[in-house]
Parts: sequence; structure tokens; C-alpha cells
Amino acid sequence: MNTTQLHRLLLIIFLTTTLLPFASTEEPIEYYTPENVRKFADFLYEQGEFLRAAGEYQRYLFHISEKEAESEQIRYKIALCYRFAGQTEQAIENFQTLLQTHTKSQFASRAYYQIGATYFLLDRFEQSTQFLGEALPYITDTRQRAEAEQLIGLSYLMQKQWAEAGEVFKILQRSDVISVKEKALVYHNYAETGAQLPTRSPFLAGVLSTIVPGSGRLYAGLRIGDAVTSLITVGVTGWQAYDGFRRDGLSSVKGWTLGTISGIFYLGNIYGSVISARVYNRQVEDEFLTTLSIELPY
Repeated sequence: MNTTQLHRLLLIIFLTTTLLPFASTEEPIEYYTPENVRKFADFLYEQGEFLRAAGEYQRYLFHISEKEAESEQIRYKIALCYRFAGQTEQAIENFQTLLQTHTKSQFASRAYYQIGATYFLLDRFEQSTQFLGEALPYITDTRQRAEAEQLIGLSYLMQKQWAEAGEVFKILQRSDVISVKEKALVYHNYAETGAQLPTRSPFLAGVLSTIVPGSGRLYAGLRIGDAVTSLITVGVTGWQAYDGFRRDGLSSVKGWTLGTISGIFYLGNIYGSVISARVYNRQVEDEFLTTLSIELPY
């Protein structure tokens, strides 16, 4: 049995069990009427069969006029089906189609929010922030606007832009939407804590390794063995280069060879210390963000 046959069988079973008690024995049930297709789509949606539900909603859409108010709701549900099914690109495309075909739709505010939320779920936080920031003037529903602003703040958090996130959540603590207001306090505290995380200065790490090779790595949180290795490598090659020049003067092959090697190790020691400090900061921030619990409203 292929997918199409299974799909039809499910439709027949559902409609038979639902409508049979009300059907006259003299009147056959019309399984593929628009009304029944809509009922079956709703049934699949409630059962979590989102891709199949999207297909049935598309089928139903063919039977109604684009001008009908119901078509807005159907297009919105189709987009939701794709989002819940993990088909994020198709979800965004369908939300955008809704906004283009129904510019003044009652679902417009929700569609704008859902596009931003979908970008967020794709870890495209900068795109989520930018899109919602541009869409805010068009989000007329009070609750959806507050949730969109909350999502902007969360996107700032995930980008580790603590100050920007803090400002957003500070304002949202005065929101009329209770659920957003309560979470704003929690998220604001996260932003403040994030700004005060123990970090290492890449500049200072580089300066320390310039003065004493390996010390910047130690400052950046690496094991003492890594720092000692850098110090010994630069020190030994540098000393051997000095010894070559001392014995043979500026024409010393040993001096130029080991001097070049020592210089490369010395510069690598400085660069490595800077990178180590940045890696340390990123790890601290990433570990902090794993403690953040996010529940996006539908």
C-alpha cells in the first residue's frame, strides 16, 4: 500500500467513524466534499500529523475562494504545519505568502512573529532580530508585539549582546502582557549576569606573552604545561640563535636559521595567547547560555 492509498484509507476511516451515526441509510457519505476534507485536515493536525495535515489543507484551499476570510486561517495553518514538522524554509515561505496575499489579515501579526521565531529556531539569531525589528510597526496585536519584542531580546542574548538584551527586557518589565512581563525579569537578570561573566582580555593575553612567552596562555586558562612548553621552545631556540651569532657573527647560518625559527615560535606564542583568551571567553559564554530555558509561545 503506497502513501496515497494509506492517506485515503485514513480519510475514509475517520469520516466513517465520525459521520456514520448521523448518516441516513439512504444517502451515501461524500468523503471528498470540502467540508469533510477540512475536518480530516483538522483531525490530522490535532494528531500531530503535520505534513499530511498541510496536504489536506492545501486540498481544501483549492475549493474556496482566495477572497474568503477562511483562506487566511488555512494559509496560516499550512505554514504552522510546516514549522511544527521541521520544514522551516517552507514554513517561512508560506508565512510570507500569507502576508503578500492578505496584507491586512487578522493573522498578519502572528505571521510576522512566526517568521521571526522560525529564524530563531534555525539559530539565525541576527536575521531574527533584524526581521522582527523591521516588522514591529506592522504587528498590531498587543500580545504578539510583546512576544516579538521578547524574541528580539532572546536573539540578542543568544548573540551574547548582553547590553542590548538588557535594554529590551528592562522595557518589557512594564508590559501589559503578564506572561511576557514575568519572563522579562528572568531574562533581564540573565543579561546582567552575562555581562559580568569572568572573561579574559585577548589584548592582555598578547601583552603578557610578549613579555614572558607562555604567560598569556597561562592567563587564558590553558594548562601550565602549555605555557612552559611555549617558554622553553622560544627560550631554547632564541638562546641557540644568540650562541650562533656570538660565535660566527652575522654570517652565522645557525644564528639565522634558529633565529628565524625562534621568531616564528615567538609570534605564534603571542597569537596563540590571543586566540586562547577568545576561546576561553566563548566557552564561558556558551556554557552560561546552556542554563537558559526558552519556551517560545505559538
